[in-house]
Amino acid sequence: MTARSSVPGRVMWAAFTAFGLVLLVLGLAQKFYLGTVTDAFQRDRTGNTLILAGALVILASAAWSRLRTDPLRVTLAVAAPAIVVGCLNLVIGDSLLPHLGALFAVPAALAGIIGGLLRSRLGGRS
Repeated sequence: MTARSSVPGRVMWAAFTAFGLVLLVLGLAQKFYLGTVTDAFQRDRTGNTLILAGALVILASAAWSRLRTDPLRVTLAVAAPAIVVGCLNLVIGDSLLPHLGALFAVPAALAGIIGGLLRSRLGGRS
């Protein structure tokens, strides 16, 4: 039985990817505040750390997706939050652009997870 047809392997991959998404979203939640807060520096540092950790987990999951011979669209959809949110947070982390990018990238990753779980065993590599 290969990793391609293994149901526990697919579920483990999906859980690993979901864990990365949770870290990323928790980091974005830490960095989202309006006005002034007393511990803004600490919240930003914690948020940046969580976003970086989530992005690294998601990129590892995208690499795992390629090793599992998932279609390219699944791999790109899974990697979207790490690329979009992670890069925006590195470049302009003090704005709301990482949050706006997450509005599109996180649902794409969820679609990628579903696509990776439900992919056809008969389909070829794309």
